[in-house]
Order: sequence, then structure tokens, then C-alpha cells
Amino acid sequence: MKKTEPMAIGEIMRQYLNPSELDRSINERRLEAFWPEVVGPYINRHTERRYVSRRVLHVIITSAPLRNDLMMLRSSLVKRLNEITGADVIDDIVFK
Repeated sequence: MKKTEPMAIGEIMRQYLNPSELDRSINERRLEAFWPEVVGPYINRHTERRYVSRRVLHVIITSAPLRNDLMMLRSSLVKRLNEITGADVIDDIVFK
């Protein structure tokens, strides 16, 4: 039997888990959680669902006029969400 040096549990976990993939997933969840803070309570009430897929935030809005208004603010929302998350998480937003 081969004798090895003892390792800390955190070191072992880092070897088996891809830290960059974990960070990306955590940042995506954080961005989704910051949505109400960025858009405010009125828009959040009309938000049915939001999720990140392939660097695009998909947001389901229940009001068509509000959806059109948000389409015009897309680039500023992307910038603000990335800033508040502290990472470059998304490139675009799709409103459905």
C-alpha cells in the first residue's frame, strides 16, 4: 500500500470539483436573486420566472407593454446586473 501525505478536506474537494464551474453557477443564482433589487417591486410583481442559460438571462413578464419597455432598457439592465453581481455573468436578456 502506497503511503501518502495527509490532505485537507478542502484541498481534496477542489481536486474533484471544478471551481470555475461552481463559481459560474453561484454567480448565475446571485444574479437571479438580485433581479428584484435592480428592477424594483412593480416590475418584480410582473415577473413570473427568471433563469440564466448560456450567458443569457431569460425573464418571463406577464405584461406585454412592460415587456416592450424593458426591451428598450436591456443593455442598461445587463450592465447593472453584472455590476451588482460583481462578475461578468450575462451578455443579454430575453424577455418572454
